Amino acid sequence: KNGVDIFRVFDSLNAVDNMRVAMDAVIDAGAVCEGTICYTGDLFDAGRPKFNLKYYVDMAKQLEKAGAHVLGLKDMAGVCKPRAARELVRVLTKEIGLPIHFHTHDTSGIAAASVLAAIEAGCDAVDGALDAMSGLTAQPNLGAIAASLSGSERDPGLDLDALQQLSDYWEDVRR
Repeated sequence: KNGVDIFRVFDSLNAVDNMRVAMDAVIDAGAVCEGTICYTGDLFDAGRPKFNLKYYVDMAKQLEKAGAHVLGLKDMAGVCKPRAARELVRVLTKEIGLPIHFHTHDTSGIAAASVLAAIEAGCDAVDGALDAMSGLTAQPNLGAIAASLSGSERDPGLDLDALQQLSDYWEDVRR
């Protein structure tokens, strides 16, 4: 009723059954339901076999079957390395029929590289923060991502000068 039309629904333990009440409410309200997987561990760590590629593909299929309109990949701790982001998105685009949204935090400092790897693999949407508000527990630097993609087939078409002006404003506000 008040303009929110996209809802990211997730469970920190990746229990789809726990997400169903919220997902069903979003879908019944006619809004967009982003059924979201919380990324954890290291996709390529054989010592933690639970969180392998099959784990993520199986959950994505459950979310698709539950009615999600978009698949969210939420890297809450900023631990998804570029290689993992690339492989996860590459495989998920083949296994499910949903748009994929990659969301990460820059806690480890590697998030911009992971975002670019996800985009390279076919990710449909990513999150970034204005330069002055980016990094650490926020999202990676949007200006850096946009500049990296400038002139490529995935160029977001953002005005880098306008982004810098907005960042300058928010830098002053933060002070």
